Parts: sequence; structure tokens; C-alpha cells
Amino acid sequence: MIMTYFRAPTSFLPPLSTLSSHTTTSMQDALQDLKNLYFPTTALPPRRTQSINAVPALRQDISDTVHVSHSKRKGHLNHSNGVPDSGYASEEDEAEMEGDLECEAEGFDADVLRSDELERNFVIRWLTGLIKRSDIWMHALNSDTEQEEHIRLAVIEQASELLAFFSGDDEQQEDALTRQFMLPFGAGGKPITIELNDAPLAPTDHTSVGLQSWASSIIFAERICANPARYLSIPQEASPLRVLELGAGTGLLSIASARLLDRIGVDATIVATDYHSAVLHNLLQNVKTNNVSVQIELLDWSRPPPLESYDVIFGADVVYHPEHAKWIKNCVEKVLKKGGVFWLIIAMRSSGRHEGLWETVDDVFPDGGCGFLRNEGCGGEMKLAVLRREDVGRREGIGRVDEVGYRLFEIRWLTCRSCC
Repeated sequence: MIMTYFRAPTSFLPPLSTLSSHTTTSMQDALQDLKNLYFPTTALPPRRTQSINAVPALRQDISDTVHVSHSKRKGHLNHSNGVPDSGYASEEDEAEMEGDLECEAEGFDADVLRSDELERNFVIRWLTGLIKRSDIWMHALNSDTEQEEHIRLAVIEQASELLAFFSGDDEQQEDALTRQFMLPFGAGGKPITIELNDAPLAPTDHTSVGLQSWASSIIFAERICANPARYLSIPQEASPLRVLELGAGTGLLSIASARLLDRIGVDATIVATDYHSAVLHNLLQNVKTNNVSVQIELLDWSRPPPLESYDVIFGADVVYHPEHAKWIKNCVEKVLKKGGVFWLIIAMRSSGRHEGLWETVDDVFPDGGCGFLRNEGCGGEMKLAVLRREDVGRREGIGRVDEVGYRLFEIRWLTCRSCC
């Protein structure tokens, strides 16, 4: 049997920020590619030729199809120079979604792409933005012929039909998913069992990616439970171990740590933080479901409040914009104890809007293993630097289609001569 492979929508949909420059053919092709991927057996409406008197009515019909029931915030998820939103994703503005047209995205199996929530929600927001900004595209016509205007109106109508197909399909896909994780404990010990609720992502709010458990947190949770002495820096003194998780999402790392430390009899204070209200609500439910002692707090990386110090800080798949690594470093500098450790694991994505974002961590945190001499005027103070980095291969059955692997950073306070 011949397998058909598709590109991820984030890699081929024309960016709406330059909508006026896109040709009729390119938009027709984009809609056809979406239809072939998501609704291969559903016929789009025929490209009708409207009379000029029908144009205003058709425009109104198209406008009426856009209905968003959720409250909207400003922002977009791309590598623009705009002001990024706090938390997982960048500023949200449904009219400013951009795919990465420059990347040569590899082909993916259709079923894999269809099951990818972020790709699907990106498509829904792109279609919504296209319809809302259709006048911009209509007024950018290089031709004065009525026929070209009619064709473009038909394209917008097809976008509306596709959006309606997604809406109808979503009504059957709104159930949350309960996932059970069996994490290996030590050398052959009884696995640590965790049950998490993965809530459905809101099609109109891509910043809520923390509602689901991503591969990077699963992989790192397994490592923590298999080797707690390495990853939790358990203190020898009597004082409780203090653990902070940034961008906790469903809370897998915090809950796993709480259950693990309780099993080995280590007193600990664990604080799981996130920014988005829906994510925090789901996180609270997961903590209650697993009956663990984890505090939940809202944390805005761009404006962190005064916080207590911590021995261990976790961050899993928390860089979705070039500014995020800078914000995270600022947070960690304020709260990590001098003898503490910051573990950061980032998905390495090969295409789309988040391609290469793991490299922004290296841009922000200097290499502590370089052995560079102290800079003149440095004063020998301690700085946060990457002590070790490790690339982890992709695991079958988990992770997004654009994830080729994961990079784990061990970040600590090091003297200036090692990190300047």
C-alpha cells in the first residue's frame, strides 16, 4: 500500500500578517491541502460564480460564520518581534498567525498530524483570522475584473466551510483524557503511579498548551523517579527540600516528585506554578486526584514577584518564544539557592514556528564547562551557567510530530572564571 505523507500546517499555511501579498492560487492550494489532510472524504462547496449583486450578501454571510465563544486575548505564536505573552506561548492575536514558509518540513503520516492538537488548533485560528481579514485580501486585488473578485469570495467561502467542518468535528472531540503513568522507581522498585487529566485544548486559546502532558515532561519524570539522588539534590541536613516547577502544566514533574519524596521519606515543599487560569484549574484537579502535597501558584515570568529560595527548579518544554528563555533566567536568578540546580528540558523541533527554539537557552545561559578565564572587571561573582547538556532521542508513541528529540540542561551557579 502506498503511504501518503503531508506537511504540518504550521509549515505551509501562508502567514496572515502578509495576507495582501498572497495570490489567489496560493490560498486555494492552502485550503485544498487542509481539506486533503483533515477531511479527505468531504466535498468542499463548488467554486461558484456569483453575480456582482450577490457580493455584499456573500460577504455578510462569511462574516456571520465567525463565532468565538471564548474570551480573546492579544497575541500570536511565532518568532515575531512583537511583545510576547507570559507563560507558554507568545502574545495571542488570531489575525497574526504565521507558519514557517522557509522551512523544508518533512512529510508526516496523516493520522499523526490529525491527532496533533496544536496543529489542529493552529489551523482553526488561521481559518478564523483569514475570514475576519478577508476584506484586506479582497482590496489587494491586482486585477479590476469582477471574475477575480468572485473567485476570491469563493475562496473565503470555502474557508468558512472548512471552519464549519472543524466546528462540527470538535463537538465530538471535547472529552478530556485521563492518562495513567507508571514511572520506574530506582533499581527495580515498585513503579510510581500517577493519574493525570489532559483537558482538551481550546481552539481559540493556543496559550493553554499546559492543559496536556507533553513528551519532555514524561521523559524527565521517568528520569527523576529512576534516579532521585541525581535529579533532586536531596539535602543531608534536616531542613526540607524545596522544589519549584516553572510552567507546570498538568503537574507531572511536581506530582511525581511529591510521590517519590514521600516514598523515600524526605520532607519537602513543592510548588507548581503556571500562568493561565485554565491550566491552574486543571493542575489543582490533578493534585487532588493524586492526593499529594503540592502548592499551586500563579507565576508571570515577565514580572516575577519576590519568591522564597529553592534547592531544585524544574522546567519542561517551557520555551515557546525567544523571550521566554530570558524571562526564565531572570526568575531562576532570583530564587535558586547557590548550591541548587535548575533542570530544563526542551523539545527540539525540526520545523514550524518553534523550530530551533532550544538554541535560545544557549544564547541566554553561558557554557559553564568552557573553562574561560574571568573577564576584566568581573569580580569573580557567581553566575548561572549550563554545566551539562544531554540530547535525548525521541520516544515512539509520545511527542508532537515536529519533535526530533529533547535537550536536557543542567544549570547551576558557577564562579565567573567558569562561565564568563
